[in-house]
Amino acid sequence: MPIIMNHALSQLVMFSAAWSQLKLRFKKCNRVIYFVVFLVMPGVAQSENQPNGITHDNHIAIAGISGDVQVYRDLVHDLILEAALIADLSVPTQVPPIVFADKETVSHYACAGTCRALGAYHPKYGIALDQSLDPVKDDLARSILLHELVHYLQHENGRYADSGDCDRWFKRERDAYAAQNKFLRKIQSTSRVSHSLRNSCLVKSG
Repeated sequence: MPIIMNHALSQLVMFSAAWSQLKLRFKKCNRVIYFVVFLVMPGVAQSENQPNGITHDNHIAIAGISGDVQVYRDLVHDLILEAALIADLSVPTQVPPIVFADKETVSHYACAGTCRALGAYHPKYGIALDQSLDPVKDDLARSILLHELVHYLQHENGRYADSGDCDRWFKRERDAYAAQNKFLRKIQSTSRVSHSLRNSCLVKSG
């Protein structure tokens, strides 16, 4: 079933296309620019092994929000570094486009409309989150965004790439939920997430 291209998803597609053009321009440069990044999330210390491959957070494309976009960019910047540390994955040089959209869009993103989902990652278009979520103020919403960022990192790192489709989906979901709960414990949140992955391989939800 094709994804419904409503306004929110169209925004994400345009962001994705613009980002692809930006990457092509970087490749044409004769020099490589290194960006030094610092993790500023409360309670998380810096270390010599802190990944630092991500570009400046001004290049993070976010659509569908009503608040200060820079606040969201800073949050995503911090969360992708935290996700990489928790899931033991390398940080790529860019962050996928992120859109906050209606439930229908997120559902079609996650599973062609056959399930309910608060967030989903698509390798081509990026991350879609339910517009009711507020990851800036809410710990659980923040962990959902981290969950989807883990999926992005898994894809970029080729985690379980040699496994079959169903097995790869199962393992990636298992690891993303584990990372989400580890993050919630780390920030001393009382929230936890649970899942039932048995007999659900046909539903590739995120």
